[in-house]
Amino acid sequence: MDRLGVDYVDFYLLHALDKKKWQTVLDLHVLDVVEKLQKQGKIKHLGFSFHDTYPVFEEIITYRSWDFCQIQYNYLDTDIQAGDRGYALAEKLNVPLVIMEPIKGGTLTRLPEDISAILKAVDPQASLASWALRWVGSHKNVKVILSGMSSYDQVKDNLATFKDFKPLNKQEKEAVEEVQRVIKSRQKNGCTACAYCMPCPFGINIPKNFQYWNEASMLNQPERLKDGYESLKDAKAEFCKQCGACEKLCPQHISIREDLKRIAEEVKSL
Repeated sequence: MDRLGVDYVDFYLLHALDKKKWQTVLDLHVLDVVEKLQKQGKIKHLGFSFHDTYPVFEEIITYRSWDFCQIQYNYLDTDIQAGDRGYALAEKLNVPLVIMEPIKGGTLTRLPEDISAILKAVDPQASLASWALRWVGSHKNVKVILSGMSSYDQVKDNLATFKDFKPLNKQEKEAVEEVQRVIKSRQKNGCTACAYCMPCPFGINIPKNFQYWNEASMLNQPERLKDGYESLKDAKAEFCKQCGACEKLCPQHISIREDLKRIAEEVKSL
C-alpha cells in the first residue's frame, strides 16, 4: 500500500491459483491473513485468479464465500481450465467474474480465412476481436473483461465494441457456434487436458504437447506448435520412452505414444 500510495485495495487477488498453489495457501494459512486485512478495511473485495482444471476450480470456489474471481474464458476455451462449467458454477454461487484471455492472446483475431468468412458473412464490418469480446460480454455474470492491446487501433476498436455494447443475437450466436464446430473438427486428437495421464515417469508434459499440436492444427498456425514445443524443453514429445503407462490411465483412450511420436516428427518437418 505504501508503494501504491493508497490506504486500502479495492480488489485483491490470490493470483494464478492452481492445485499446488492452493495447497500452499491452505498450508500457510494465507486466508487467515487476508481475511484479517479485509476486516481491517485494507482489502475491500477478496478474490482469486485461476489456471488449472475444473475440479480444482470447484474446490477453490466452494471453499469459502468469495467476492469475485478471475478466469480464462473465450469461445474456443469452453472446455479448458474453468470453462463453461466454471462459469456456470460461479454464476450459481453469485460470484462475479473477471475474464482474462477473451481473445486467447490474440489468437481469435488470426483465424484462417475460411473460418473468419463465417463471421464476415454475418457482419462484414465487425472485427474478429469484437466477435470474441462480445461473446464473452454476452454472459451476464461477466463484470470485467481484460484485453491486452498493442496498438492505438486496437484500443479504438475495443472502445467501439463496448461504447454501445450489444449482446450477440441469435444469428450471431449461431455463427460463433459454427466457428467453434469447424475449429474443433480440426483437432488432431481428443485430449481434454484432464491430466489423468500425468505425471509421466520420464517427465513428458503430455497435455501441453497435445495442446500445442491441436491448437496449431485447429487454427492453421504451425508456428504455434513450433514455439510451444520449444518452450517445453525436457518435457518434449521426442523424449517419450514409449512405456505406455499413460495410455492405461487415459479416459479418452488416446494412442498417446503414437501421437507423441507424430508431434516430434511434425516439429522436425517445420
